[in-house]
Amino acid sequence: MTPENLTPVEIETPAAPCLCPRDLSASELGRRIKMMRVSRGLTLKDLEERGGISATHVSEIERGKASPTVGALGRIARALGMRPATLVEPHVLPEITVTRAEERPMLRMQLGAATLEPVTEPVQDAALGAQFITLPIGRGPAFTHRHEGEEWVTVMSGVAEIRVEGEAFVLREGDSLHFRAHRPHSYANLASNPAVLLVAARPRQTL
Repeated sequence: MTPENLTPVEIETPAAPCLCPRDLSASELGRRIKMMRVSRGLTLKDLEERGGISATHVSEIERGKASPTVGALGRIARALGMRPATLVEPHVLPEITVTRAEERPMLRMQLGAATLEPVTEPVQDAALGAQFITLPIGRGPAFTHRHEGEEWVTVMSGVAEIRVEGEAFVLREGDSLHFRAHRPHSYANLASNPAVLLVAARPRQTL
């Protein structure tokens, strides 16, 4: 079901108090909003156009640097095609999760030209996240990003070029790379077949 098929509900209050859910930290709310946005293939600019909220402000919210007002949350929810309550409902996650191989394709998301498949569902208070990343054929960067913490990657199949702040590392099947992720880094496929990588990041990313 696409966002256009949903009937969103927008909440507005004259005072627009700060929304600080007792059971949901600003960083977790931001990760949840980003996950919903990326899973729908929407950019920050798309949210700005759909919901009438600054892309810069949404970016701050997603990074946990700002807490949204009730009105802002309503506009974000409208842009995502969902109810605001869905974004702030407290989630109690299990301490152990299992993801079967046949279930994983249901969780696919896009990041630039790459396809991401989370290895498992997150556990409660997860600080580490991992996903399979498939790089399509094409020598240009499939995506470029940066974030706090660290990133570790192993090539499962194919040949990948990973650039960390301009320095290129060519990895083949079985090769690994570990680096501080605040430095801009990009992933590209150097072969004539898709490359599959296993990437883990700390803190957990929803990209």
